[in-house]
Amino acid sequence: MLSILVASVALTGGVGSAFAQETTTISNTQAYEVQQNNQDAKYSKKVMKAVRVSLGVDAKSTQSDNVIEQMPKVKVMDHYLSSFGKKIKGNEVRLAVEEIFDIDLNYVSKMDYGSKLAIYPSTVMEALRVSLKEEPTSITQDGRIMGMTKNEVMDRYIKEHNYSLSGEESRILINQIFGVNLTGISNLEHMQLAISSKGQWIVKSDTDLFVLASSLDDVDVSIYTTPYFKELTGSDQLPETLKNNLMKIGFTYNEEANLLYYKNPTGESVPDVFKGQVMGILINTIMAEYKN
Repeated sequence: MLSILVASVALTGGVGSAFAQETTTISNTQAYEVQQNNQDAKYSKKVMKAVRVSLGVDAKSTQSDNVIEQMPKVKVMDHYLSSFGKKIKGNEVRLAVEEIFDIDLNYVSKMDYGSKLAIYPSTVMEALRVSLKEEPTSITQDGRIMGMTKNEVMDRYIKEHNYSLSGEESRILINQIFGVNLTGISNLEHMQLAISSKGQWIVKSDTDLFVLASSLDDVDVSIYTTPYFKELTGSDQLPETLKNNLMKIGFTYNEEANLLYYKNPTGESVPDVFKGQVMGILINTIMAEYKN
C-alpha cells in the first residue's frame, strides 16, 4: 500500500504556497523517491482471485494474470465489484477503490479532505434530502447534509438507490462527493504524470516526468519535475513551453522553488473543467517533447 504519511507530507510540506522555498521542492522529491522504493505487486491476491473468477477462470489459475494486469483499472474495479454480489454497499465500493487504485477514501472522509464545495450536485442533494424524509427540492436539511462526512453522504446515496449502482455510476458518485476522478486516473496510467492529491499518491510510476500536486482541499495546485525528468533531460527545470502555457491560464512560476502554482480565487476546489485543461497541457507537453 502507498504510504499515506509520505503522501501527506508531500502535500502539506508547503507545495501549496505561492512563496514555497527551495527546501519544499527538495522534500517533495525525497518523498517521491521514498515512495518509489515501496512499490507492491499491482493487485493483491484477493483482487486477482476475484477478477479471475469474474473472467470465468479458476481462482488459483495464473493463465489470465497478464491480461488482468493490462486491463484499465476501471475494468478491474468492475470485475472486483462483481465479487460482492448484486447489491453493493458503500464500504464495499470504498474497499474496491483502495484495492484497485490504492486510494483510501475512508481516510479522505475521516480527515475531511477532498472537494471543498458549497453544495453537492443536484442528483446527490436530492437523494440525500429524500434519505432525511424531505422532498427532493427542499433545502431545509442542506446544512446538515453538507456537514456530514463524505462516507455518510456516499452511503446514504447508495442506500437510496437500493445498493444497485454500477461500477461506472459508483465512480461518478465518488467524483461528485470526494472529487476523485477514478476514470480519469485510470486513463492516466502509463502517461508519465504523477498525481498527489488529498493526502495520497493517486498515480505514480518510476518514469514519471512531472508531478501534479494539489492541496488537501484541492484549492491549490502545484506542478514540478521528478528525478526521472532530470535523469532523462539533464536538467530539473520546468520546460519553457509548459510554463508559458500554464501561466496563460492563471499559474504563477516560482523560480526559486522551480514550481508552477495556482490557487482558485473563489476558495473552492478547482473545478473539473480547469483540471482537465491543466491535464491536457501536461499530457500534450509530454507527448510532444518526451515521447519517442
